Amino acid sequence: MDDAVPEIEEQVALLLRLADRNRRRSARLDGTLERSAYLALRHLDRVGPSAIHELAAHLRLDASTVTRQVDAMESAGHVVRGRDASDARRAVVSLTDEGRAALARTRAVRAEVYDEVLDRWSPDERRVLADVLTRLNGDFDRATEGR
Repeated sequence: MDDAVPEIEEQVALLLRLADRNRRRSARLDGTLERSAYLALRHLDRVGPSAIHELAAHLRLDASTVTRQVDAMESAGHVVRGRDASDARRAVVSLTDEGRAALARTRAVRAEVYDEVLDRWSPDERRVLADVLTRLNGDFDRATEGR
């Protein structure tokens, strides 16, 4: 094992803890979307109406978990369930205007928070961080496929 692996593991664990603490303690983040809704709404905004199993596959979650999340988002007015316009047999979840607005607000606040946290980082350092995190997430995703 590479000597850096234990430090990487510790730093990722700390990052997750600090991000959670920041979410709980930042009044600015009050009223923004929870992570599960944020990720689901981002997906719907990017790809359009999706079936529960498609959303579950994208989020790497069980369909029953996503169904509960969709129920909560539907109650909040962020999504609606309906039928696919091209195949009426297919049930889909669609983003509402209210959901789109909540997503935009959350994105803006989160971007402000990260911009402040990274204020001493150069644009090149920010790009490297984005690239490394993207690669790490991809590797985690590939490592857990089929499990």
